[in-house]
Amino acid sequence: MPDIQCLPSHVADLIAAGEVVERPASVAKELLENAIDAGASAIVVEIQHGGLTYLRIADNGCGIDAEQLPTAFLRHATSKLRTAADLAAIGTLGFRGEALAAISAVSRVDIFSRRTGAETGASLHLEGGVPGQVEEVGCPDGTTICVRDLFYNTPARMKFMKKDSAEGPPSAVSCSIWP
Repeated sequence: MPDIQCLPSHVADLIAAGEVVERPASVAKELLENAIDAGASAIVVEIQHGGLTYLRIADNGCGIDAEQLPTAFLRHATSKLRTAADLAAIGTLGFRGEALAAISAVSRVDIFSRRTGAETGASLHLEGGVPGQVEEVGCPDGTTICVRDLFYNTPARMKFMKKDSAEGPPSAVSCSIWP
């Protein structure tokens, strides 16, 4: 029997991503919950090829500070919990801090965010969970997340995906949601 050893963090992240990101619909669910938790009053969802090649969710919520963008994609990074006692008083949809880390581990992600009242926003590109540099950009208040090439680096996961039409709309679809 081979020696027991810890997996490299990247491999562990890919496995953990499978717990949160089963298919494009689970990505959309997690990102929609984040938008609602951010206080969005308008959310726009765009999907192409069932969400496997392109999924974009834009909201007009509170946004994320530029210096916090990379932190938002770390495992267990959350704005909703500070102590164990906070677990008993959760009033939001998402709180574990796993979704963004898991989504970025198995896709190419671009995020654009601007805090309400800020003069400019910021963008960040991640590929396979590895962040690039935060850049100052012009963008509307709130957050826009574009997820491309879902499961591009996990071919075993792709084997379990159904046709685009079964995962979601086969062609470009855009819808707006107002609470």
